[in-house]
Amino acid sequence: MILELRNIEMQFKSGDGFISILRKVNFAIGEGESVALVGPSGSGKSTFLQIAALLEKPTSGTVIIDGVDATSASDEERTKLRRENLGFVYQFHNLLPEFSALENVMMPQLIRGLAKHNTEERARELLVRVGLGHRLGHTPRMLSGGEQQRVAIARALANSPKMVIADEPTGNLDPKNSEMIFNLFRQLARENKAAILMATHNTELAQRLDHIATLDRGKIA
Repeated sequence: MILELRNIEMQFKSGDGFISILRKVNFAIGEGESVALVGPSGSGKSTFLQIAALLEKPTSGTVIIDGVDATSASDEERTKLRRENLGFVYQFHNLLPEFSALENVMMPQLIRGLAKHNTEERARELLVRVGLGHRLGHTPRMLSGGEQQRVAIARALANSPKMVIADEPTGNLDPKNSEMIFNLFRQLARENKAAILMATHNTELAQRLDHIATLDRGKIA
């Protein structure tokens, strides 16, 4: 298993009480598997992904990444686990605005400590694969929404992660770009043998992944 969530609870303080977002959630995904996470707005999908990506700590429960219990790990250890095992694609790209497409894709590799000439070669290769070989020096504001999302996908795969987590990666795109981005995302993830965990409202795209997990009222149905 690349990711295991065991008895995950997530609560937020509200006034004098607490609001439960996730209730005793259990989930697992293995190498090369693809899972669509679906559910109504406000069901906790983004919180679920943030916990799976080690960006948030649950109120209780256990998160295991590639066999390592991340629950009680230090912030430094969690960062290392995330950097070496996970890639994340946001709905709104989250590209660094002052850097070029090439530099954005190089960044995760440089942070990991890889040599600059190797990171540039890998970034260039990925951007060519996503059809942006002619846009290497362009900053995000010079790119369309679909192009920015392709840069974000290349960035998420730069460190050859064991799992790619995507939060509505096509939710901000028109149908034509959504289809293209989805197909590209799946193809590149398969080539990297990466598992996919993708939150989506698009039922047609969800049905094309291996499994569908429905999050409703804080539980996986």
